[in-house]
Amino acid sequence: MRYLILLAAACGPKPTAPPPSPPSEMGRPIAIEWKAEQADNDRVNILLVIDGKPQQIGLLDAATETEAGTPATCALRAAHPLRSELQCGVVNYYAAALHAGELVITINDGERSIEVKRFPVDGDGLAVRPYAL
Repeated sequence: MRYLILLAAACGPKPTAPPPSPPSEMGRPIAIEWKAEQADNDRVNILLVIDGKPQQIGLLDAATETEAGTPATCALRAAHPLRSELQCGVVNYYAAALHAGELVITINDGERSIEVKRFPVDGDGLAVRPYAL
C-alpha cells in the first residue's frame, strides 16, 4: 500500500509549494500597557500591565510649568520592541526594558537612571499599547 501511494504521488504533477514565510524578527510578544492614576500633590501613581497583570511601579511628579500634575500630563516617550518609556510632567519618566527574560523597570529624573523593579517574563519583544487616559 505504501508503494502505491508513493508511485501515485511521483507520477502526478508536482504541486507548487507556497512561498516560504519570512523569518520572524521577534518571537512571542509581551503585551505591556502603562497606566497613570491621580495621587496626592501633583503626583501620579504608575501601573504597568504586563500580559494582562497590573503591576505597581511607583509615583512620578506630573506637574508642568503650566499644568497641575494629572495623568493628562503623561505620555509615551518611547515604544520599541525592547524598551518603552512613560514620561509625566517635565523630565521624570519610567522605562521598561527587556533583558534576558526579565522586564527591568528604571526611573529617570533627567540626570540619572535608577533600577526600581524586575519582573520575570516569557517573550522576545514588547508589544506596547497606546497610552490612554
